[in-house]
Amino acid sequence: MTLTEQLKILLDNYFEKYPHMSINALAKKSGVGASTLRRIINNSLKGNPSSSTVLNLVSATTKERKLATILKIMKGPIGILLNSSFGHFVEEDLPHNYSTDLNRELGDWPKYLIYKLASNKKGVLKKDIENMLGRVGLKHLEALFEQGKVFMEGEVIHAKEKNFSLDIKVSLKHLPHLLEFFKPDDVDKGKNLFYTLSESLNEDGIQKVKGIQKEAIKKIYNVMMSPYFEGDIPYFSISMMDTLNLEGYK
Repeated sequence: MTLTEQLKILLDNYFEKYPHMSINALAKKSGVGASTLRRIINNSLKGNPSSSTVLNLVSATTKERKLATILKIMKGPIGILLNSSFGHFVEEDLPHNYSTDLNRELGDWPKYLIYKLASNKKGVLKKDIENMLGRVGLKHLEALFEQGKVFMEGEVIHAKEKNFSLDIKVSLKHLPHLLEFFKPDDVDKGKNLFYTLSESLNEDGIQKVKGIQKEAIKKIYNVMMSPYFEGDIPYFSISMMDTLNLEGYK
């Protein structure tokens, strides 16, 4: 069985179970285009969909949001793809929930930033959002309140979902904005860090580097989750690596 064949079975079973659900409705729910869904159902999809597309479909059709559970219940080509792409979250015991709903709502940078700050243990104050984003930020904040995505605890705004995981395409969309928070002139203050390394490697070398990075991510996460290091400074870390091959480069 191929990946697309298994996806077709997944969709066929879903529409059989929910006969009143339309393709367009599932497209809206999953964040996967209706044309892509039709091609999967009609066996006319060229190539395999991305791992994030598959995860969106599985989460939407199974109504399961816990990433660890999704990776555990899915077998076959879908399970292999998802475990190879997202298994490190489970391996490192990172309790992330995957939400197609949040993928839609946090596509706008102001909403993403507000929710990102509100998901910290200390949450975020309304005045800080206004100082950073102005009236636009307050408008997006009000929308998040109306949607039940954030709530007030005293004067502090908290995200309903503290540990969340988004589609990588959504996260990459916001990466340029997030990098604007890096302050190169403040290196001497001891809060930021920047390194870029590149070299020609073989497959074993790449896997070795990825293993080191995963271990570092686990240690960073443990520090961030430790009550001993809990504080008032909203801090972020970005970890990414890839090849510099021209294939697929635009």
